[in-house]
Amino acid sequence: MPRVLRVRSWSASIDTVRVRMVPGQALRAFSAVLPELAATLKAERVAVEQGKPGEVVLIVQRDEPFTHVIPAPEMPESSDAVDLRSLCLGETELGGEWREPLIGTQHLTAGATGAGKNSVVMAKLRAVAPMIRDGLVRPWVCDPKLFEFVALKPILDGRYADTPEDCAELIARFVDNMGRKQKRLQRKRKRSVPVSRENPVDWLIIDEVGFLLAYNAEYAHEITSACSVISSMGRATNDILDVYVQEPSKDVVPIRDLLPHRVCLRVTSERHPDMVLGDGARERGAIADEIPADESSAGIGFRVDSRSRIPRRVRAAYTSDADVDALVAFVKAGPADSGPGLRAVA
Repeated sequence: MPRVLRVRSWSASIDTVRVRMVPGQALRAFSAVLPELAATLKAERVAVEQGKPGEVVLIVQRDEPFTHVIPAPEMPESSDAVDLRSLCLGETELGGEWREPLIGTQHLTAGATGAGKNSVVMAKLRAVAPMIRDGLVRPWVCDPKLFEFVALKPILDGRYADTPEDCAELIARFVDNMGRKQKRLQRKRKRSVPVSRENPVDWLIIDEVGFLLAYNAEYAHEITSACSVISSMGRATNDILDVYVQEPSKDVVPIRDLLPHRVCLRVTSERHPDMVLGDGARERGAIADEIPADESSAGIGFRVDSRSRIPRRVRAAYTSDADVDALVAFVKAGPADSGPGLRAVA
């Protein structure tokens, strides 16, 4: 029989159970019976991950760990305090900070209407606020809903679009700008450069990409081609594509496989978690389709641990309208160092 080696309680909602498998057993022996384990343990959800050789770890969720609203992330005062490879977006089910990179990858976040996709974007924006202020990070925003990000227009310096036509034009401008950065790299005979005011992070945020691609076949082709170029070639020049969608199928997001860093919030189909997080994600506990469809669950979802490939339940911080106004005011205050220096940062 498998032997329980250790039980650890992380909170009133989450326990982890380390189990030694019997010879011949593998992870799939547990992942195939997670619903039965949850029923036996009288738990809401059980997930499993590989531990040491011959061991597995069961993550037992007894009830909803996120019973409170997580306040918006604090905005660091200086760019030096920002780590672009580790931004705090909220909390994990184990009570720690939920951190994600901005640079070094391309992003896809899926979630149904009201799932809290906006919370993910706004948490990122607040986390890099001093770098936006100092000209080190430049957001570009496609906002086909017309109102989700309109409050950010004063700090976007024209890098905002809200109609399909204007979004296609903005994305084309982004690709042209990326091409100029690549030419500069080529002239310097470098494969990458540190982030600086001369070589900032250009961050393209596309909300409701499914609508943009469905609106007009001509625009869909242009946008898909441009996004393919960005996701394939933008990493070296810190050109980041950050896509948000309700329906994550390849019919809707044909470039899905080019966006490796993914988050799955509440979705409407049991097929969607695997589409977003990879085959078998739902079987391993990413039951994003079972997250309640109410306001109290906004921002709750799953992301895959980069080392274990196991889904972790997370919740994005909530950014209120007042928090957005504070972000805009913070950025409009201007660079901390208004001099001509091009000091590189992480």
